[in-house]
Amino acid sequence: MKEYFCNINGGMGIDHWSPSSSDMPLAKWVTNYGYHTPKERDQFLMNYKPRIGNLTNNTAQRLLCDYRYFKDKKAKIENRNYNEIYKQELDDINKYDPIDEQDKFARNNIDELAHKIIEQIKKLYKEIFKDEKTAAERYVVNKPKELIHDIIGRIDYESNTKFLELKTKPSKCYKRKNKNEYYWKQQELSEDSIFDGYWKQVAFYWKCTGKKPFLALANEDDYLIFDDTHEKMKADHLEYQFNLMTKKIYRWEQMIIYCKGNLAELAKITEEPDLNHYFHYKSLTDKQKQIIKELWGLDAK
Repeated sequence: MKEYFCNINGGMGIDHWSPSSSDMPLAKWVTNYGYHTPKERDQFLMNYKPRIGNLTNNTAQRLLCDYRYFKDKKAKIENRNYNEIYKQELDDINKYDPIDEQDKFARNNIDELAHKIIEQIKKLYKEIFKDEKTAAERYVVNKPKELIHDIIGRIDYESNTKFLELKTKPSKCYKRKNKNEYYWKQQELSEDSIFDGYWKQVAFYWKCTGKKPFLALANEDDYLIFDDTHEKMKADHLEYQFNLMTKKIYRWEQMIIYCKGNLAELAKITEEPDLNHYFHYKSLTDKQKQIIKELWGLDAK
């Protein structure tokens, strides 16, 4: 049956799923993962919020953890120079141009958010791991028996007994009404700011490791930690979330097999994209817009 997956990934085929790739509508997955190679996906338009997440989390990992994984290689972290590390990570996200004037303002003022978020990450990390040795970005794999392909993910922070899934919640950038000016509005940290996909990610890493799970949110001024005393972090709920993810991927695999790997046929039995969704179909490339037009006859802005 794997032959039916050879056309996916821009013709490169797929050999695994991930918690993040499966946490989206099938129409978006078809658009992004069906027709684009990994190199093309790296060029997708992305605003400052995920860029800040990469900047702050990568910097914090290199400051706090003892080891960091690069694919299957475990490397001891030697350089702890904050300024050097931060500049390297900032240079990495600056390889990508801002997507519009609002994003340009945010990127030009990213330092005032990022340094504060990193300080909050340091605090929550210390509260969770204390003096334990930790590693970052280790790949873990789970292969439910009903699936054709593995599910693979990377753990943000991990000790011998615990793991942490970290989500940054930087202030949002808004344009002032009738003015060419922008301003920040801080995001509140609460359970209401947790997307369903966060629980699934935690459930996946819990299933792979059996370790004590932690989910943390951080903004510029505070942080919020959820551990296994919270009802949605207990074993029964994590098992439920993992099973939801597995069943969703199973249905996708069976639909791909039913269509014999023909993505246009798959689109016919897939619910059309909700172009008004608040983030799934924002900031599309011309190729993404053309794919949506050809598959579903919709004009994306």
